[in-house]
Amino acid sequence: MCVDVCFPSATLLSASVLGCYSETKEQLHKRFPQVFPNKDGESLMFVSTMFASLVANAVSNPFDVVKSRVQNMPTPLPGQPAMYTSMVDCFAKTVAKEGYGALYQGFTPAFLKLAPYTTISLILTDKLSQKLLGKSAL
Repeated sequence: MCVDVCFPSATLLSASVLGCYSETKEQLHKRFPQVFPNKDGESLMFVSTMFASLVANAVSNPFDVVKSRVQNMPTPLPGQPAMYTSMVDCFAKTVAKEGYGALYQGFTPAFLKLAPYTTISLILTDKLSQKLLGKSAL
């Protein structure tokens, strides 16, 4: 079950963090050259990773909530239907019963976990590729 539930979350998280980091870095340097004069500067990288972490968390958090609910649903009694029949069913029932805000439960702790990891890994990747390849990888 985890393969169908975890895959969208991890895919969306990675895609959004990488794409958002690159685009944010480019746009901030272009629009605010007086604040971020160096395209490969640490301050630009830091702000870009923070924003990318925020966006990636906003994109993936609903899938993480649904995954947790599906994984933690009680085992039905014999003859009783399961609480959720699929990820889509869990999503629909959660929104219908609790509203869209329920899909963002745990947003702050998830962001606090993701932001340092994203910052370290993306800045390290960027700096290493600059040293080894002579250009930014992201």
